[in-house]
Amino acid sequence: MILLYHLIFPDSTPKDARNAGKIIRLSVFKRHIRWLRSHYEVVSMEDYLKDPDAKRRIVLTFDDGYRETFALISSFLIKNQVPATFFVTTSHLEDGQLLWFVYFNALCFENAYQEIVINEQGYQLTTKKERYKAWRMLIRLARDSGDAVGFSAEFTRNYPLPELITGKYLGLTGEQIAQFGGETMLRLGGHTHRHPFLDQISFRVQMDEMVKNRTLLEELSGKPVRYFAYPGGVYNEEALTAVRQVGFEAACAVKPHHLGADFRFEIPRVDIYSPSLLKLKLKVIGVGNAIQRLRKQNA
Repeated sequence: MILLYHLIFPDSTPKDARNAGKIIRLSVFKRHIRWLRSHYEVVSMEDYLKDPDAKRRIVLTFDDGYRETFALISSFLIKNQVPATFFVTTSHLEDGQLLWFVYFNALCFENAYQEIVINEQGYQLTTKKERYKAWRMLIRLARDSGDAVGFSAEFTRNYPLPELITGKYLGLTGEQIAQFGGETMLRLGGHTHRHPFLDQISFRVQMDEMVKNRTLLEELSGKPVRYFAYPGGVYNEEALTAVRQVGFEAACAVKPHHLGADFRFEIPRVDIYSPSLLKLKLKVIGVGNAIQRLRKQNA
């Protein structure tokens, strides 16, 4: 089973903090890892792919590549010999901006504004309910626009965020990416340059997104980037073809669409968004069995 994490926050983060959901603090993440290691073998993507049917094995992955998350957890993972793959976007290395959906998360949940205007309608951002309402609307409209990256850019101009906020969500620095070159426990994976919805862009643009992303990661780290993760778990048949043509050896989804015959390019993952250790246990035990049954049915 492959687990998918995103952001990990410092323990000093306020109790009422949210980021499109409950947040996972560093101490809670460490508790997750200790429980996993006491019941399962945590292996690398490479070892998993050698024998994907082996039981009681866990792969740890992180999507998007947040610099603060990496700074918090990398030494813990290395010290405890816990392998992990970080699927990293790269557009921030050029423009210094947050990913489009990350910006919307921060805009709605970081108390920078009390109200924002969406399609000429005001949305309050004072209560949890109001923040979720505005966030859901922005994410839906971004998807419906057909160009989520461009849709977000307009809001970024109208509602800029201070560095104190954006610093929490920026992508890995070039120096951090370079650190992967000297590590054996930590691996880089491709995740496109700008994190678009792959099913809304042409095959050529998909290829450009993947090639640019992979090239930057390999140049900075000095290591080959062998694996890919579809942004947001969204992909189509053209994305499967693009991943192969770019040269990736495998690709992770979340819920596979079974568009191709090769399991390696639609690998399922279990997303972990809750700090609850009980929910982690239930996902690992219950969902893991369901995934195994599904794979056998489609073998």
